[in-house]
Amino acid sequence: MFLSMCLDIAGAGPGGETISAFKQRAAAIEAAEPDVVILAAEGDDGAILPPKLEALVDSSWITGTLRTPCVVAGLPAGHAVPFHVARALSAVDFLSAGRVGWMPIATNGAEFDGAYGETRDDADLVARTDDFILATQALWDSWDEDALIIDKQSGEYLDSTKVRRVDYRGKFYSTMGPLNAARPPQGYPVLVRDVDTVSGAETKADIAIGTVASLAGDDAGIKLIRVDASDAAALADAKAAVAAGTANGLHLTGPAALDALTALRAEAAKPAASAKTARQSLGLDKPANAYVEGALS
Repeated sequence: MFLSMCLDIAGAGPGGETISAFKQRAAAIEAAEPDVVILAAEGDDGAILPPKLEALVDSSWITGTLRTPCVVAGLPAGHAVPFHVARALSAVDFLSAGRVGWMPIATNGAEFDGAYGETRDDADLVARTDDFILATQALWDSWDEDALIIDKQSGEYLDSTKVRRVDYRGKFYSTMGPLNAARPPQGYPVLVRDVDTVSGAETKADIAIGTVASLAGDDAGIKLIRVDASDAAALADAKAAVAAGTANGLHLTGPAALDALTALRAEAAKPAASAKTARQSLGLDKPANAYVEGALS
């Protein structure tokens, strides 16, 4: 059974949680051995919200504390920029030895409209998020996996024939590429989506989070049932659904999430740690580069 929960700083500014306390809480979560930790905030109803700490910055150092198989950066879907996200996540995937994921979050749009000084139409948010994902993935495909040479004796750094423009043109985003960072070790970092907030999305997620009903028709590689860890009856029902094969695990929410994670891990031990990427640990296929001849055949 895969187990997941969110992590974000508890309040910012004067009187908020200190970075030291935040790191201690992260260490407590790590000790409970989750499979996935999402750097994101959480609403009262368990909805996943963009984090208070900028996840693209946060993930570069929190992956040093969290040895969790997959550490997921939550991003405001309506205002993230493909080139910036692709470059940052490529770097973090290398720094973490391939343990990073990403989650475009399609909630709290109005709050980010104010922060960024531009308004997004909520009616277009799902389509815009799909386009954002495809543009970002296209940039990762602008490098072949073996483009980097880094041979000190010959002085060769890369094979320029294996770096290309991708000229991605979507409805909302266009990007020529190439990216000024190498293809991530995982090909693409693990993509997580909340199917309760992106109904009708066309891009397939590696991990989908939602209710039993919303997950039923989803084709994600891993399905996690969102459940309030303090609701014993709901938790028992969710565990039964996983046992029946309806889903692959649980995304635990609420103040009792860590305690529930600790108890559930005691029931279902995680496989022994080894030098694996997130995709390998979670049993997810490594995506092929769509721009390499024969890659998709």
